[in-house]
Amino acid sequence: MNLQAFFAQHSTTDIQAVAEQAGTSLAYLRNCKYGQRQMSADLAIWLEHVTNGELTARELRPDLPWPESFPAVTAVPHPAISLPEVA
Repeated sequence: MNLQAFFAQHSTTDIQAVAEQAGTSLAYLRNCKYGQRQMSADLAIWLEHVTNGELTARELRPDLPWPESFPAVTAVPHPAISLPEVA
């Protein structure tokens, strides 16, 4: 699903919650929706993760050479969470 369809099917409150879970803002997603910004591959993957595949990285960034499959991001820390440094 692309961002236009996602925005059409979900409330602003729900989209804002998805944005926060993915480490971005509703305003940034709107900018991506209207073509004013191009999201990173990392954000596309996070959005796929937090929407349980409703949005897919391949559809959000079809210009990128995605591998046939890539590992789930469930084991990756949230972008807003900093990891402790290892001595």
